Amino acid sequence: MSFLEIRNKIVQGLSEYLECPVVLNNQQNPEQNPPYVFYSAYPYNPEMGELGDYSTEQEGDTCVERRRTEPSCSFSFTVCSVDREENGEYVSGEDEACFLAVKAAGWFEHVGYDFFSGMGVTVIDASTVQERSTLLVDEEARRYGFDVRIRYPHKESRNISTIEKAVTKKGDNNE
Repeated sequence: MSFLEIRNKIVQGLSEYLECPVVLNNQQNPEQNPPYVFYSAYPYNPEMGELGDYSTEQEGDTCVERRRTEPSCSFSFTVCSVDREENGEYVSGEDEACFLAVKAAGWFEHVGYDFFSGMGVTVIDASTVQERSTLLVDEEARRYGFDVRIRYPHKESRNISTIEKAVTKKGDNNE
């Protein structure tokens, strides 16, 4: 499974769990109605000094070298809300954003364990939920967020040459 497939499944799973949209940050999309979550992803961070697990296989006339590693990647999630009237009731954007951010962090830390293990993904760390509010023109956008680091399987392969004939120092041909 590629990083993009993993990212898309995580976004879909989190959106379903929170019951609100989860969208990529800095995109040309129309702004979502609150509450919503935006995220950034930093996809490939190989572990220092990790060479990976190598294997070779003969596939017909071609020899294929495969490499498997487990890099980490980081996500930054921010839950956004605003104070508003909804269905005749007052919604505190502060409370809603904080509640959903804590719920989302809990999904990564515990609730979503089976979801992640089913994809071969390990959650390494989820940071503390922090206030990330920002001032808009005439009101404050209530924002709470956290960062998550995961480890995922990454596979690569390449065709490699095989030695057909070797010549020794004595000039003998060995096949």
